[in-house]
Amino acid sequence: MDKTYQIIWADDEIDALLDETGKALLSMQHVEVVKCNNAVMLEEMLKNVNHRIDAVIVDANFTAKDFTPSDEREVSGLRKAMFLREGYKHIPFYIYTQRINISELVDEESLAYFKYNNAIFFKSNGPRPLLERIKNDVDKINSVEFQIDNQYKKELNYFLVFDKQCEAKSYNLIRELLIQSREGSLTNTESYFNRFRTEILDNMNAVSAQFGIVPENLSLNNFSRFLCSKANGYNLNEEVLPKALHMLMQYVVEMVQDGSHKGPNLQYEVHQFVSERSDTLIIRSLLFSITELVSWFISYIEKNTDKQQNMSNWQKQDEGIIEKDEKGYCHIGKDYSVLLKNMDLVGKKVKITNFIPNTSSATKKYYPLFVREEDFQVID
Repeated sequence: MDKTYQIIWADDEIDALLDETGKALLSMQHVEVVKCNNAVMLEEMLKNVNHRIDAVIVDANFTAKDFTPSDEREVSGLRKAMFLREGYKHIPFYIYTQRINISELVDEESLAYFKYNNAIFFKSNGPRPLLERIKNDVDKINSVEFQIDNQYKKELNYFLVFDKQCEAKSYNLIRELLIQSREGSLTNTESYFNRFRTEILDNMNAVSAQFGIVPENLSLNNFSRFLCSKANGYNLNEEVLPKALHMLMQYVVEMVQDGSHKGPNLQYEVHQFVSERSDTLIIRSLLFSITELVSWFISYIEKNTDKQQNMSNWQKQDEGIIEKDEKGYCHIGKDYSVLLKNMDLVGKKVKITNFIPNTSSATKKYYPLFVREEDFQVID
């Protein structure tokens, strides 16, 4: 059965427009019209019509109240229609007019919506192009893709920004899943665990290290623990991930890590559960949880772009023996330059409690980090 398009059409000459020929065209195009002669009737129809309204057509030269314009420059109906459109932004509006010089009657700002959307049509071309355009627009508006792109516009934009940071394809993955979730067409959901891990979580870890938000070369589990201020071997001056998202991060990482593998003896055996039951709800929960985390993540890195400043927010808790190299520089391992007042500490085993990037022109090429005597504790 062909789809029927429901349109409100406001024009003081509507009966003449929809003569027998016009009605035949509407029938052929599967369009049903509610007729209005002025803008007051248009307002009443918008409020009171019980069925769905797909679009509104208005004349340029018609009245707000009367049935016949007082002169050929009468645009009170059009102005009223433009005001009404503000309350019905989900419905597309179109102008169908005989006047080529419509800009002489109405200012450009008032026509901005119609010009931006190429929604001004002329009676000299007949109604067919207008009706075809309306049908195409309505089909697009009613499509799942259009609805998802509008409903999740802000969130999807975060994934576009994320992809630019790490040359990933998370936008396509998340948009695909949102559409399939809306359509109820999700299948083979067990395959998405690995994609969540490789295309999103691993890249989030890498970008965080690139900005100095976390140390380099953290495993995914340690990355999660670090953001939740639970990583062994590190102190954070200020929390990175809001507490409200701690459990969400833990849930996502544990489920994705487990679900990325097949076989028994896994902690949760998520992959087996999802594949055997053709379950979609777990993937949906991860979809929205990951969307929440990436939205937070992009907002955070946009506000924290200074790598050195980010690195100063955390300190590695490390242990080692204070040694002196052949140049006479004191150091702990391959990373830490040490400033000593008490040279008797050379050879002692210490626990590092704080450090900063090494800015010394003499030693930073050998040891990237710098530790003062008050930044370690003797443990041997």
